[in-house]
Amino acid sequence: MKMITRHVGFIPGPVNVGVIRTDKQAILVDTGLDDQSAKKIIAAMNEAKLEIIGILNTHAHADHYGGNARIRNSFKSMQFIYAPAIEEAVIRHPILEPVYLFGANPIAQLRGKFLMGKSSPAEPLPSPSLPFDDLSIQAISLPGHSINQVGYVCENVFFCADAIFPEGIIEKYGLLYCFDVASQLNTLRSLKNPLPYKMIVPSHAHPRQNISSLVEKNISHMEEITSAILDLISVPKTSEAITKLLCIHQKIPMKSIWQYYLHLNTVKAYLAALLKEEKVSAFVENASLVWVRK
Repeated sequence: MKMITRHVGFIPGPVNVGVIRTDKQAILVDTGLDDQSAKKIIAAMNEAKLEIIGILNTHAHADHYGGNARIRNSFKSMQFIYAPAIEEAVIRHPILEPVYLFGANPIAQLRGKFLMGKSSPAEPLPSPSLPFDDLSIQAISLPGHSINQVGYVCENVFFCADAIFPEGIIEKYGLLYCFDVASQLNTLRSLKNPLPYKMIVPSHAHPRQNISSLVEKNISHMEEITSAILDLISVPKTSEAITKLLCIHQKIPMKSIWQYYLHLNTVKAYLAALLKEEKVSAFVENASLVWVRK
C-alpha cells in the first residue's frame, strides 16, 4: 500500500485500488478483478492492521468490482458496498453486462470473469458526499466509458476510474471500450485543464499531478476512431462490417469472442453519437440495419 496523504493511498495493480483510512478502519475504492485481487488487498489490510468497513465502486465493469464478494466475506466489519445508480444493479446482477453486450441470453464465452464478476450486495450511493470519521469523500460524475461511472475525491486525491487510459493501453488495444461517446468526450474535456488536486489516480495508470497530456491522447484517440468510421461508410455497411474493417485498417487486435462484442458495441456507440449529430444515416436494407455517411 502506497500512501499519498496521511489518510489516502492506493494498492498498485492492474487496477489501482484506492484506500481511504483512519488509524483502524479503511474504505476501498474498487476491488480489482477477482479473488486473487481480493487476496492482495486483504493481505495489505492485515499488514496495516486495518478493518475494511466499506467499498466504493466507481462502475460495474468486472475488473473494478470482482473482488467485492471475497472482501465482504473476509471482514465482519463491512458496513456497505456503494456504487452509482444503475451500476450498482449490475454489481448485484453481473449477468446484466453480458446480456447488454449480447442482446439475448448470453453465450458461455461472455460469462467469464472479465465480463461477469461475482455478485455482491451493492447499493446506490446515498449522497454525492460521504462522511468517514473526520474525512469527507466526494463522488464526481464521469460518465461515458460506462453508463454512470463516478470518481472519488478525498484529501485532495482524485480517483478518476476509467475516465482516462494511458498511452500504452491505447496502443495495445487500439479501441477503448465506450458506452456513450458524447458523454465520454464531455468527461474528458472536463478533465482537460489542470485540476485542483494534489494527486490524480487513474485506475490503469500511475498516479500523477497533471493528466492534461493523457486527456489529450484519449481525445485524439476518439477523434481518430470517429474519422476512421466515417471513412468506412461512404457506402452503406452493417455494424459488423464496419467493426471488421475498422479492426483491419487500424490493426486492432481481436482474439476472442468477448473482445469481438466489446469492439462491436463500442463501434455502435460511435455510430449512435454520429447519428445524433446527423453525420450518418441508419436504415434497413436487404433485411440488415446499415449505416452510411451523409
